[in-house]
Amino acid sequence: MPEPFHSHGVPAAPGALRRLRHELMAWVLGAGVDEGRAADIVLASYEALANVADHAYDASGGGVVDLDAAVYPDRIEVVITDHGQWRTPVPDPRPVSLRGRGLLLVRASADRAEIASGEQGTVVTLAWDLDPVRP
Repeated sequence: MPEPFHSHGVPAAPGALRRLRHELMAWVLGAGVDEGRAADIVLASYEALANVADHAYDASGGGVVDLDAAVYPDRIEVVITDHGQWRTPVPDPRPVSLRGRGLLLVRASADRAEIASGEQGTVVTLAWDLDPVRP
């Protein structure tokens, strides 16, 4: 199995999160996950990362996010951790908006999604079932 992926202290800013998304995709593909499943993993993970930027920190910046991923014999797991406080986003004035659908997309793209918020931040744990690894 591949070494776990760790990226800590990444700025919760669009450019840094896009780079992290590309690094995660390279790691997932390098772990032998097929492209379709890899796309689901990266899509859900990136949506969770985008939620950090929208909800955990104010517009002044300075917030960071941690991402840890590991492959187990039966699953791949991604854990995204912020160190902020939940903020309700500013409503989108456009008549048709995709805002507010990030968690729906996360849950639809992952086999399991757990979200735990507290005073120290939010931890999102995502998991996808894999075919058991044969010796």
